[in-house]
Amino acid sequence: MTTQLHAACPIKFGEPNMEQQSFRPRDAAFVNFTIRYRIGTNKAYGTQLLPDISLNAVAKVTARLCDMGLLTRLPLVLPENYFRLGPKAVSVLGLSPRHCEPLGPQSLPVDYATLIYATQSVTPKRRLSPLELSQYTPWLPEGLRASPYCVAGDGRLDLIRVDLGGSPQHVARKVAAAANQRLSIPELADLAGRSKFQIAVLTTSAQKASYIAKALEIIDCMDAIRIHLTVIPQLSLLLLRGK
Repeated sequence: MTTQLHAACPIKFGEPNMEQQSFRPRDAAFVNFTIRYRIGTNKAYGTQLLPDISLNAVAKVTARLCDMGLLTRLPLVLPENYFRLGPKAVSVLGLSPRHCEPLGPQSLPVDYATLIYATQSVTPKRRLSPLELSQYTPWLPEGLRASPYCVAGDGRLDLIRVDLGGSPQHVARKVAAAANQRLSIPELADLAGRSKFQIAVLTTSAQKASYIAKALEIIDCMDAIRIHLTVIPQLSLLLLRGK
């Protein structure tokens, strides 16, 4: 059996999409980006949406969008902020007010690290929305859809696992459990065998990544699936903030 990942699909009617409303295309792009990643930062907006202007100019755009109620500004690690949807965007799109609320102590590092992984990688990637994930992997059980997934430019699917500060052994055990769960799905096992599915482990430092890799070798779960360790230095400060 050979499993194909579906081609990238445009957002369909019924998925929140500001472009269907009467807003400027650039404003809609900021809102849609925030919906996709559940979080935005001035740097991410700048590199992905407005690459030709300065970070200060991007900050002026987000300040205006906050004034309009399309975005909400929240503290990240001082002096940096992050953004969620604003009350007007939520109202127009018919979304739950929780989309305006601060992310929780586990959700924030997971979504922030995923944002950095997708937007600052050498290889282009994007986080899949829930609708896109169901279109890419209609055979994936509902219980395995909660974690973030990204798709690379070549169509490879990445399951994202974020180190939330546990020991290397703890992180390795969690990754191994996630791998075993996914490899029990024939379609994902087929994709993994063709290097079209991997687990991306996002951690805080090169040293921690080395320790996790050694722990994974002891568990011996790396033969059936590629596990890619990526260092997200910003994650360290965010985890320290939460203590």
